[in-house]
Amino acid sequence: MSIKTDILNFIGGVPDRVLISLPDPSVEKCGDGRETYLEKLDHYSREKWDRQDKPFFQIPHSPPTWQEGPPVPYRSGERVLITYPTRYEPTLPFIGDEFRSYKENLSGYINLWRHGPKPGPFLVLCIHGFMMGSPGRSEQIFRVSKMFDAGLDVALYALPHHWKRARRGVQRLLNPGNIPLTIESFGQNLSDLHSSVLLLHEMGYERIGIIGASMGGLTATLYATLEADVDFLFMAVPAVNMDHYLSPRQKNFSFQVDGELRRKTAEALELISPLHLEPRFDVSKICVVMHAGDRICEAGLTRQWISKWGIKRRVEVTGGHWLYLDRKVRGKTWYGWLAEQGYL
Repeated sequence: MSIKTDILNFIGGVPDRVLISLPDPSVEKCGDGRETYLEKLDHYSREKWDRQDKPFFQIPHSPPTWQEGPPVPYRSGERVLITYPTRYEPTLPFIGDEFRSYKENLSGYINLWRHGPKPGPFLVLCIHGFMMGSPGRSEQIFRVSKMFDAGLDVALYALPHHWKRARRGVQRLLNPGNIPLTIESFGQNLSDLHSSVLLLHEMGYERIGIIGASMGGLTATLYATLEADVDFLFMAVPAVNMDHYLSPRQKNFSFQVDGELRRKTAEALELISPLHLEPRFDVSKICVVMHAGDRICEAGLTRQWISKWGIKRRVEVTGGHWLYLDRKVRGKTWYGWLAEQGYL
């Protein structure tokens, strides 16, 4: 790597560092006492789950019931909203009431852009990033119109606690003051994603490919540790570790943040990090585009994960998470991948 490239990667990472350093007023302060909170964290110890017969992530085996909203005209076709109930139950029973108190989050949503009532053979399922749940915003990020005009039907999966699933409009899948609920939300995330895939298959889509960006990339990566019923997984700037954001800070707790709390938090977060999990999906069907100067989805950790899993299809773009160069590279890689998979 040249000195010029190093400089550009550093510059590209500056907005990332600024964003990470800014206070987040939407973070909910921990409502538990110290002993109760530590007891909850113990439940999510990866070492404990490694000794059990079943993994933490569990997925349904049949599609959910769903409702389809009225169609809205879109280009030469239409857009519809599909609603279905989440079927996830927290693994820690006494967190159940808190989990269900987020009533908006008990329904899942898929926005579907389709050419007609009869499904085509191919569908691209998009997974948006953290706080990027608006369909209008995602439509721009994923260039839905371009894929649609190329003949593909496109769907957008809504992450838990995003868009219509958010309480009072606050999109909060990650909560540094509540790691147990954050981890359960990831359990729900994988369960709901698989429900969405099963639902779309039942609608008649024979082949489904997934593209996920940032937090959506992490979701797709975690899906690869399960029996993912899709053709391929394409990750753009995926997160693989969230410790820098979720590590305990004193302002989020009424009790002392000490070494024990930090250690148990880090051990619990291993349960939802691909760095500590193995793929069950064919890694030859995985393609990753990362940004070499990314400081939000740390580039060094992404490389570590790619090496650990043995992923061969990797493209690095110069710059940070938001500020990056070679803007056409991501699109060329994505459409080249679609062509390779027979979607175009």
